[in-house]
Amino acid sequence: MSQGYRASVYAIFLLFMLYGCTPLIGPHSPAAYENATALKAEVLITLSKANTPYVDNETAIDAIKLKAEMAYEFVKGVPGSQLSARQWEILKDPEGDLLGKFFKRWQERGTLSNILIQEYKALAADAFDEIICLEANKKEATACIAAGDSNNG
Repeated sequence: MSQGYRASVYAIFLLFMLYGCTPLIGPHSPAAYENATALKAEVLITLSKANTPYVDNETAIDAIKLKAEMAYEFVKGVPGSQLSARQWEILKDPEGDLLGKFFKRWQERGTLSNILIQEYKALAADAFDEIICLEANKKEATACIAAGDSNNG
């Protein structure tokens, strides 16, 4: 092996070692935690109104979409918070199965059935609980609500 080749292999090895030592989760952010908990409450109240016309709730829905986008942009800018940012992306995606899709469906149909509302409220609550739990665990290891146990959230 040539000296240059060994140096390259050694440099790559060091790079992998340094990368392997970087934390996968960024520091705890009280602002990110507060964004998620406050928005969860607001979302659940608004979802309960989906049996009324979308147009009657459009201002509140637009405010929620803006707050979700702001929460996403906030965590996206925090080093080491890619996992949190990805959770927000999934939550707000209009083509996904959570909040974005619910609002899209509500807009398309005008009103939604109480059964569908309850189903989406449980899904949204669980999604927010995951985001909240991740943020809480950045500060101190905590036991989070089990998936599907939205009665506690």
